[in-house]
Amino acid sequence: MPMKGRNPIHSVRKMTALQSIIGGIAASIGLELFLHPHELIAGGITGISAMVSFHTEKHFGVLLLLFNLPLLLLYAFLGHRSVVMKVLPGLLSFSGSAILLAPLPAVSAEPVIAAMAGGLCLGIGAGLAVKSGGLLDSLGLEKHDHVRPPAIMLSRQLIPMEYLLLICHGAVLVSAGVLMGWERTLYSALACLAAYETSALVLYGLRRTVWVTASNPDEIRYEIKRRICLDAGYAAESNADRNRMQNDLQYRIHILDIPRFKAIIKQIDPHAEVIFIYRPTSDMSNHRNDESEWLKNKEP
Repeated sequence: MPMKGRNPIHSVRKMTALQSIIGGIAASIGLELFLHPHELIAGGITGISAMVSFHTEKHFGVLLLLFNLPLLLLYAFLGHRSVVMKVLPGLLSFSGSAILLAPLPAVSAEPVIAAMAGGLCLGIGAGLAVKSGGLLDSLGLEKHDHVRPPAIMLSRQLIPMEYLLLICHGAVLVSAGVLMGWERTLYSALACLAAYETSALVLYGLRRTVWVTASNPDEIRYEIKRRICLDAGYAAESNADRNRMQNDLQYRIHILDIPRFKAIIKQIDPHAEVIFIYRPTSDMSNHRNDESEWLKNKEP
């Protein structure tokens, strides 16, 4: 009797769940071995759980799970049970490993080193979790995840979700400054910045896809080629789309070249539209049809 082959869907699910679990463990290492021994916090629900833990001596891991539970239940109530199933492995490993690591001493006695190292581990963990389709925090340190349902993202509201997240993280840090002192809050802000940048690096690597819409694309193409040695591609795949979007240029650019790239564009055409795409370039033709399906950083 022939053996049944492996189901590729189940294999993918196991790999993504494993990636999310590893992300949860990495994040808990950053918090319990670097940040929490110095009473430093991260943003979002993670930071709120830490502050409550500091003042009540309750386990951070238990509080993290309890504070994330209401939003997970809301996801399930809105019919997004698949989201809950993607989030649970990473969140459970995050809270569970935090409980196991809590008794261990701090790795570094220097708060600056602890803030940087803790933010690095937290960013790696958050990036791995989001890359696998999950989350470690229902508010999150990263704005470019694809987990939150539209009803939670409020993508059609006047205030973009990225600003709402920024307000939430800022409120957590201000609360930490009032409760624990502003020196620790500055170190905590440094850890949050390190975590944010590290998670972006894990998610998108060292290169970004850039879409430029300008009134004089030929001059921009020439100057970018001359100064940065980059060739432009088409921002659309079909000939019809190319005719319709003749002023659009597409680049794959290293993150270290982004400031120079922006300066050249601004010098040539101050009114050019520069969009950093956080989805595969094969989906670019859908960008103008449904902007809510794209996550972008728009520059004037």
